[in-house]
Amino acid sequence: MIRRIDPVARTAYGVLCIAAMAALAFPLLVVIGAVAGAVFAIDGYGSHGLAVWLLSWACALFAAALFFAIFYTMWPLASDWVTEWGGYALGFAFAGVGLAIMALLVFLVPMPRYLAVIAPLAATFATGFAVAGRLAGLGSPAAQPHYPAKAVRRR
Repeated sequence: MIRRIDPVARTAYGVLCIAAMAALAFPLLVVIGAVAGAVFAIDGYGSHGLAVWLLSWACALFAAALFFAIFYTMWPLASDWVTEWGGYALGFAFAGVGLAIMALLVFLVPMPRYLAVIAPLAATFATGFAVAGRLAGLGSPAAQPHYPAKAVRRR
């Protein structure tokens, strides 16, 4: 028997999956910006290296601010199963896949950039919304309703 979660909690979990995308993007932007900036500087393009480094760190700070803003507004609306390890694992797994798809679409696929950003965000939200209440901690015996055994009278 699958217990259903109300639409507000499902929406909150979908949005929290997008927040996890921002949380995963932060360290990636910091490291990639430092490495790319150093490579530009070593190649003799010091001003380009400085610009890449500073802009990537600005994007990383924006991702961190976005994570905290979404996290603190949506966390109280999420269901209790999100606080179990399965909810975290699924949310960050969906976020990692969404972030990888976004990188592929932005850098490898010839499509408008706004679609390359919006499509993975929408897909991550939709996946989190659809999965909430069907997986994670709800399959554990503790989350299932317990009905005591009926006494059977024998003749």
